[in-house]
Amino acid sequence: MEILQMWSFIIWSLLACTEAFSMDGGIHSPNYPQAYPNNALEFWGISVPPGYGIHLYFTHLDIEPSQNCEHDFVKVLSGSRVEGQLCGQRTRHYPGSHVLMEFHILYNNLTVIFQSDFSNEGRFTGFAAYYTAVAVDCGMPHHPENGAVVYLTESEETHYQATIRYVCSEPYYTLNSNASGIYRCSANGKWVDEEEKTELPVCIPVCGVPHTPIEETGRIFGGVFAKSGNFPWHVYFYSPQGGGALISDRWIVTAAQLLDANPNPTIYAGLFLVGPSALREASPLDVDHVFIHPNWTTATEPWTNFDNDIALLRLKKPVTLGPTISPVCLPGTSSDYDPQIGTLGFVTGWGRTERQRKSMKLKAAKVPVQEMEVCRRVKPDSPADMLTYVFTDNMICAGDGRQDSCQGDSGGAYVIQDPHNETRYYVAGLVSWGPKCGTYGLYTKVANYVDWIVEIMNQYKD
Repeated sequence: MEILQMWSFIIWSLLACTEAFSMDGGIHSPNYPQAYPNNALEFWGISVPPGYGIHLYFTHLDIEPSQNCEHDFVKVLSGSRVEGQLCGQRTRHYPGSHVLMEFHILYNNLTVIFQSDFSNEGRFTGFAAYYTAVAVDCGMPHHPENGAVVYLTESEETHYQATIRYVCSEPYYTLNSNASGIYRCSANGKWVDEEEKTELPVCIPVCGVPHTPIEETGRIFGGVFAKSGNFPWHVYFYSPQGGGALISDRWIVTAAQLLDANPNPTIYAGLFLVGPSALREASPLDVDHVFIHPNWTTATEPWTNFDNDIALLRLKKPVTLGPTISPVCLPGTSSDYDPQIGTLGFVTGWGRTERQRKSMKLKAAKVPVQEMEVCRRVKPDSPADMLTYVFTDNMICAGDGRQDSCQGDSGGAYVIQDPHNETRYYVAGLVSWGPKCGTYGLYTKVANYVDWIVEIMNQYKD
């Protein structure tokens, strides 16, 4: 332990006293090329300018051999890291080359130590080594998916102090941090950010932003047509007809009841019209996995229990985001995302209208959150008594007695303006069920399932 402490002190002293940099040079054992003496201990501190590494190579090596080079040796250290400890005789590294052994050090300082013990049984001539400064190259930076690298110094300059900026394909993607995205080539040959961290950024989808401004709308049930790009997260379920919402470029949240009827649904993203000609021109999304909430009870006629009416779909590959396709945000974890009575939100779908037919164009309505008792008081369309229906804290009651969702809208998102960012929306609910179209509807309360959603998504990352 005392020897290690002594060496650490000597190395520190050598580096601290090094003021001049050199671009190249040579070192050798005592008395070289004659035999080195017993009880020798020598140190060399090598320092090249910042931004350079060191190429150290040995052209002669003849040191008394011992197990693990414990007795006589030459040792190369980078800081406290042992790069190599050598003894014995070495042959040429490559045929025709004068290099016997070489080291490529990414840092601009290193220490070489030579030591011999009290007795040499033969005549050993030690070592000769040379070094040269080498410009540090960080290599071509990683090209982010859905983004690009901008060179801020010179085009494709990747050496020490070169700077780059990571950018994403706006407005659909953004960096996964609030940093500037600026990285520079550090002296150790790695790209680092402004906090000297090497973790590279990722372009993630921007959520909850309509790409066409949403105007005040009427009801879905006999309501007003939305505009293309108003609700780019809306996903169309062909059979049974319903909806869902993109929550990333690879995940969809919807109602579990839709998957009871068809566990392999045909679904589309980016649609505004859903007539036969529009569907012929569109390409359905490929679903990889379906996850129905474990506490959902498969619905049977008459349907009276819609508790835990939520499911997730994972796509085989990410969708390409654009003006008509982008995700909605999930609720945050604070109580601000528990919508209060009177909070207004938008619900969209192609479901049944007051004319008893389904719409070919996407419709939207702006409806307020209501007390659960308001939904309880509605006389249902079905012959079942309202007392047989199940109402739970996993549901949101919303509507104004006129504007409402209806059959064919199930699974679609009920979105509310983010309380911390008025430019975006989060999915507060999913169309689940209702006692009577054109009055009030019940929506699965997504905030109660965020932990489950995030857990599933994390388990099935690429």
